[in-house]
Amino acid sequence: MGDGWWGSGERPQKNEDARVRPFHIEASEEDNKDLHQRLDRTRYVTPLEEAQFHYGFPGTELQKIVSYWRGEYDWGKQVETLNRYPHYKTTIEGLDVHFVHVKPPHLPPGQKAVPLLLVHGWPGSFYEFYRIIPLLTEPGKHGLDPKVTFEVICPSIPGYGFSEAPHKQGFDAVAAARIFYKLMLRLGFSQFYLQGGDWGSLITTTLSQMRPEAVKGLHLNLLLMSNRGLRMLLCILLGRHLPWLVGLTREDVRRLFPYFEKSVYAVLRESGYLHIQATKPDTVGAALNDSPAGLAAYILEKFSTWTDPEFRKLEDGGLQRSELRNTHKPD
Repeated sequence: MGDGWWGSGERPQKNEDARVRPFHIEASEEDNKDLHQRLDRTRYVTPLEEAQFHYGFPGTELQKIVSYWRGEYDWGKQVETLNRYPHYKTTIEGLDVHFVHVKPPHLPPGQKAVPLLLVHGWPGSFYEFYRIIPLLTEPGKHGLDPKVTFEVICPSIPGYGFSEAPHKQGFDAVAAARIFYKLMLRLGFSQFYLQGGDWGSLITTTLSQMRPEAVKGLHLNLLLMSNRGLRMLLCILLGRHLPWLVGLTREDVRRLFPYFEKSVYAVLRESGYLHIQATKPDTVGAALNDSPAGLAAYILEKFSTWTDPEFRKLEDGGLQRSELRNTHKPD
């Protein structure tokens, strides 16, 4: 399984601090003041006429979001909600790794909770699991089978949320999987269940492959394409114009490409962010880290389109139908 060091500078000779430290999210007045000043200075782009969300997040809708964020959104209430469950940090491979750890409040004598690691993706966070946590840790209270009660661990991927970002190049799903495996061992779990979506899907799948004896079950809400699938995609891309090169007949082309244009092209159209984040993260990061309005547009556009591609046709991108304005009410 190997080892790694993602902290600043050289790895120290002394053993890593293995303590698990309680962590509490704070609402800083200084940070709030800085946020409000940046929001007040937002400059908006005039969108194309009748473009809705086809070209991304239009400036007219962004103004509404910023107005709500600046004048109505209550960060203090959101902090209370975030602190609803116990938070912790621990140092693994040089990084302070943040996680939420929720134990069942009540277990019958002799019954053991089932350890479950939930891993988020992008642009998500540990918070996306808040609504399901009560169903997992108190199933009987919600009309579910109390014989299966979970102990839930929701870590933040390094670089996300309150987890420290790697300081070295090369951090990948293998490194994240190894860190989360070490986290589970540190919490006393030699065997556990996994759930992952988006990047969490890749991380949990990798962990299952690295330590199959430790993973009792794996649930995914994103299935990733295999190497064979990638080769097939390349064949399809070439096959439209050079079918003979990849062994496709005219009938194959006639049957295949209407579907291809509808589905695969749609994926390509919505994956530009992936390429820039994978190749030039420092460049896009400089802009997004400096502009909260820009970051909101960048993320909320995904919440719109990835919820329903048809939302691109709506003036508000379907966001007014979402729970954007009720994020401090997880129940």
